[in-house]
Amino acid sequence: MMKQPHLNWHMRSILVDWLIEVQWKLKLLPETLYLSINIIDRILGCRKVSLNRLQLVGLAATLLASKYEEVVAPSVQNFVFLADNSYNASELLIAERYIFQILSYSLAYPSPMSFLRRISKAESYDIRSRTLAKYLMEIALLDPTFVSQTPSLLAAVGIYTARLMLKSGPWTANLIHYSGYQEFQVRRLSNRLLSFLQQDQRYLSIHRKYSSKKYMKASIFVYDWLKRHFPTAACLRTHYYSNEVTEATQPN
Repeated sequence: MMKQPHLNWHMRSILVDWLIEVQWKLKLLPETLYLSINIIDRILGCRKVSLNRLQLVGLAATLLASKYEEVVAPSVQNFVFLADNSYNASELLIAERYIFQILSYSLAYPSPMSFLRRISKAESYDIRSRTLAKYLMEIALLDPTFVSQTPSLLAAVGIYTARLMLKSGPWTANLIHYSGYQEFQVRRLSNRLLSFLQQDQRYLSIHRKYSSKKYMKASIFVYDWLKRHFPTAACLRTHYYSNEVTEATQPN
């Protein structure tokens, strides 16, 4: 972000939260979301981006990622519609080609989801901890602390924190083997993630997404857990971090 005179971390987090909503509404794979965020960060790391073009970079990155990950990628018009016609199809396609060239046509990225599936093997693929870990991993996308962390470590932190909340027991030798990380390596970042969760939550798309039954109401579970363990946390004042969230928040 030091290379971006017109942007800051808050603007990036707003974009990421919006892209999470785009991924949710278009029913894209989690791998598409993670790849699109990776593309955005790589572009921000090597090219200056103006504020009025930041959303266009996010759309083009998601379009490119969906062509790479999805069986059937959404149409260009779908992305134009979701951006409220702020850009036309021609602008989006030009941005896509430009990004592809800047990245030297390389979209290779080891998704955190691949590592999460591997770690889940140590838990016999427990659906509760894996769903909660998915939520926590996406929350971490909003925190600048996790931008420089490897995908495997992000997955380990997600499952470690999920197990902590679910009281699933210690970080066993089996988990160490499948994650590749000792407990002391994930504990520090897990504490950072818990600290971020306690902050005032201004990015609400992810909380609405994970309040649905499809995701076992993971965001509501986390709210209840924080309420018990950190009753003075700022996040408890956030509207969508409450039991008032219902299935009505799901997109059509």
